[in-house]
Amino acid sequence: MASEFAGAVSVVTGAAGGIGRAVVAELSARGALVAALDLTDPPAGALCLRCDVTDEQHVAEALERVCKELGTPTHLVCAAGVASEAPVVDMDVNEWRRVVDVSLLGTFVSTREVLPAMLANGRGRIVALSSGYARKGQAAGSHYAAAKAGVETFVKSLALEVAGAGITVNAVAPGPVETAMLEPLMARSGWRSTIEAAIPLGRVATPADIAGPILFLLSDDSAYMTGQVLHVNGGLLMP
Repeated sequence: MASEFAGAVSVVTGAAGGIGRAVVAELSARGALVAALDLTDPPAGALCLRCDVTDEQHVAEALERVCKELGTPTHLVCAAGVASEAPVVDMDVNEWRRVVDVSLLGTFVSTREVLPAMLANGRGRIVALSSGYARKGQAAGSHYAAAKAGVETFVKSLALEVAGAGITVNAVAPGPVETAMLEPLMARSGWRSTIEAAIPLGRVATPADIAGPILFLLSDDSAYMTGQVLHVNGGLLMP
């Protein structure tokens, strides 16, 4: 895989988060030219850009810089996402929009902006982040679950559109991962022991556990996979 990624231009959104940061690190270690995009300070990479993935102009300007400074993107990883908890009866419309927009609108906008260069080049690998909640739902997290379900359907639809253009589109759906997003749940008494007892592999994932499957979907080893959702959850969910 190292020679395959060497010199490839890879764009990662949500690069300051736990999973995004791990993907940036793994791609960089394999010689990729990485553009790390995030609204907050992204990790060190070949090109670090502050970018709001829900803002069309921000994304367009970021991708323009990527193409000018690094070249045509071969990889796009849409890892930007936020979460919160509220039952539907108490859900504020603005909070619904915030959570849905970062995951779903952000994936759409980022993909739309990178696609012309990939289509012109006749090659591309796109991986979006979903969640097991897209399949099973989430009490007090309907906005997050709905956003991720939308991501999965978007991935399948786009995969059909670009199947003949040398571009594959897939999703990775993690279970619980040791990231800042999970910290509120981790802080609850007994939550960790309860969830680890429910996971057949007996532990919460690290960001590196998720980065590996993402890199697989970016590699030529997955060339015959498109429109797929790869569940990486230690056996917690087996759809």
